[in-house]
Amino acid sequence: MMTNSSFLPVFLSVILLFCACSRSKGTKEPKGVKNEVTFEPDLESLIRNPGMGWVIYDDANDEVADATDYWNKQDEIARNYASCLYIRWRWSDLEPEEGRYAWIYDDNFKALVQGALDRGLKLAFRVYVNGQDNIKPGTPQFVFDAGAASYEVEKLGGGKNKTPYPDDPVFQEKFENFIKAFALEFDNTSKVDFIDGFNLGWWGEGHHLKFQNPLNKQSVFSWIINLYGSAFENVPLALTVNSEVGYELEKLVAFEGQDYILRRDGLGSQWFSDYEKGIVKGNFPEKMFIAEAAYWGNGSIEYYSDIDKRHDWTTWNMYYTQVVDEALEHHANYLDLREALESERYVTQALGQVERFIRWGGYRIYPSEISYEKQLTQELKLKINHTWRNIGVGVMPNNNLRWNFKYKVCFGFVDDKGEQVKVHYSKEAEPSDWIKGKDFSYEETIDISDLPTGKYQLVVAIVNSIMNDVGEISLAIQDQSLFSENKWLKVGSVEKK
Repeated sequence: MMTNSSFLPVFLSVILLFCACSRSKGTKEPKGVKNEVTFEPDLESLIRNPGMGWVIYDDANDEVADATDYWNKQDEIARNYASCLYIRWRWSDLEPEEGRYAWIYDDNFKALVQGALDRGLKLAFRVYVNGQDNIKPGTPQFVFDAGAASYEVEKLGGGKNKTPYPDDPVFQEKFENFIKAFALEFDNTSKVDFIDGFNLGWWGEGHHLKFQNPLNKQSVFSWIINLYGSAFENVPLALTVNSEVGYELEKLVAFEGQDYILRRDGLGSQWFSDYEKGIVKGNFPEKMFIAEAAYWGNGSIEYYSDIDKRHDWTTWNMYYTQVVDEALEHHANYLDLREALESERYVTQALGQVERFIRWGGYRIYPSEISYEKQLTQELKLKINHTWRNIGVGVMPNNNLRWNFKYKVCFGFVDDKGEQVKVHYSKEAEPSDWIKGKDFSYEETIDISDLPTGKYQLVVAIVNSIMNDVGEISLAIQDQSLFSENKWLKVGSVEKK
């Protein structure tokens, strides 16, 4: 016989079950089934994104490279490790006769450029005008024939090269014409990552500047910085920090006035001073950093160790380890493998350092978690929570004046025919904010009132918003099968009923 105390729980259970059945009778599927998706980062692969990577060079202080020979020597390194070809040519080779430009008439130059693009590399440029330590003058003869005043500098291998005074009006007129034509061809971020926008003095580094009137130093610096700045509207411009004009003028005119990015040579050596290290770190994460090691050649490491009094290297691996250490410590987006001799030495004697910079150099971003409601009935808005990480030491320079925040986090809806029927830009997520060691989380509310009922694939990408929402940034996701061909990442299914 059931007692009152044992009867009560059974009675309550029946009542609760009846109420639950009554509430569910006649309703549709439960609203707001939450889907939480996590992603694991890819820590190993070579990721080629704009604004980062290992750089190989053709540096014409001697003859410019023969394109066929160059790519025979650099092919494997370019394909497996590099992201950018940095062409440092003389103005006299890029415009040997007035108006006769290498990109139109020089088959070797065109083959060198096309070889980079065919291997998935972007381009970068420095234009020499000074002939110091060079096999020939940096400035073409037609400039002097037109009356530009000049002086002599030391020629590579002995002798003298003629070099123009940078405050000479004829030089400035002819160089302005060249830079404007140069920009018409190469102010194109689909092919070019950065342009050096100063390039006066020895080796284009702003050293040993010489003027007709020494009082013109500041005005000449402003002239050339603004010349490049007005000509190049899309491709970021770089300046070797702490040149002879001084950091305060560089900061005022170039870094603030034209939003130049920083580069510094001499990493891994005594020529990367504590003062310069402070400048580089002080500009992070506002500005990205292009790093270059000291310019050693084909001698022994012991010989260079004797030159650099601060260090005692006995192997090239020791030296390259120090270079990569300093690059990572100072948040470098780029580092130099350089020409065939040094890039081959890097991968044969310090491959681990090459791989280390691939793994941590520049930016390496991915969404660690995305959550959203899979099924929507009466709601006209979809809420998405998403968290992003950058596991690289650098920064995505989306805030640069010339990129102008063109890259945006974008969610899309793909129908069962594979067509993307709706996109939504995040108004809060900004990739140039993302630095290593922090999570960046956002909540999106997407208006889906215009989305027809049906099932969709929710996708996400960092798109180029001025290029028809092309997914242009490779996300560092471990499972690459999750990507579509245009770098949209599949998140999961969603249904509007």
